[in-house]
Amino acid sequence: MSNQLKSIIAIFLVVVAIISFFWIVNFLGSGEKAQSEKPLVICQPQNAPPEKQKCNWTTHIHAMVKVFKDGKELSVRFEEGKLEGQHTHSEPNKLHWHGLISVDPKTKEVTDWSALEVQEIVTDFRLSKEGIAKFIVNNQEVDPSHIWKDGDNIEIRYESRTK
Repeated sequence: MSNQLKSIIAIFLVVVAIISFFWIVNFLGSGEKAQSEKPLVICQPQNAPPEKQKCNWTTHIHAMVKVFKDGKELSVRFEEGKLEGQHTHSEPNKLHWHGLISVDPKTKEVTDWSALEVQEIVTDFRLSKEGIAKFIVNNQEVDPSHIWKDGDNIEIRYESRTK
């Protein structure tokens, strides 16, 4: 094998190594790349009149969630919660939701937002219901039926009933 061919192979291997390094750092080393998605209303069958359609609202949204019990932070780990509800993937404390919510076919308005109530995090993550929960969204205490939105910071604070 000639020296020129050996040089070309060596350069090629160095380039592949550099590209591989940056790919690994970018895609594997920096957490999940899932982006939020713009909400959509999807109706089926598309060409049917509204009274014959079934419509759903869908999106992919995220929030940060922290859970405290008696002032101590509890871990919200990877792959917690129900996939068809609120859950985490590759980052702890990063809440995800993607699914379908029923929509009125005539008005194209959501009929029931309860799947995104902050109190549903307790159910979806099977958190202990021992104690009294306070829900804080973006540093303000909210009602348990508050609907969280993309980018919110959510805290669930449990206080023991015996305090």
